[in-house]
Amino acid sequence: MERSLEMVVGLLGILKAGGAYVPLDPAYPTERLAHMLEDAAPKVLLLQERLRERLPPTSAEVIALDEGWRQISESLTSNPALRARGLSSDRLAYVIYTSGSTGKPKGVMVEHRNVIRLFAATEQWFGFNERDVWTLFHSFAFDFSAGSCGERCCTAGVWW
Repeated sequence: MERSLEMVVGLLGILKAGGAYVPLDPAYPTERLAHMLEDAAPKVLLLQERLRERLPPTSAEVIALDEGWRQISESLTSNPALRARGLSSDRLAYVIYTSGSTGKPKGVMVEHRNVIRLFAATEQWFGFNERDVWTLFHSFAFDFSAGSCGERCCTAGVWW
């Protein structure tokens, strides 16, 4: 997806449902997108209809968030009971793919607890509170926790 309301709705929906996301930047070359789709093997792929033609072949169920409201409305309308389904902070939140500088891009799995740890570890620096907002001022396929530290970054307890 391109940066949009649909992207925010999709990310929040995936996380609220207890799923994990793999951001596919439409600006990526088709070969990279195809590799990521094959490697991650998602069950569902959310997209914007205008970008469907850029999508490599996939066996995933494809839902266009900007046009698929009839299909979406047939889904659950209540909050899922995540703990009852065995979901907790050690479950996958997202997978970010490396640049592929050593060959093919590799998926780095980030759990919910790693994201929580990042905010907890940096709270003293930034003083997060209810007035803060977090915007995606960069590609959602870039993991901000990596910063500019180069090859290995451990701020969030995630190494790559």
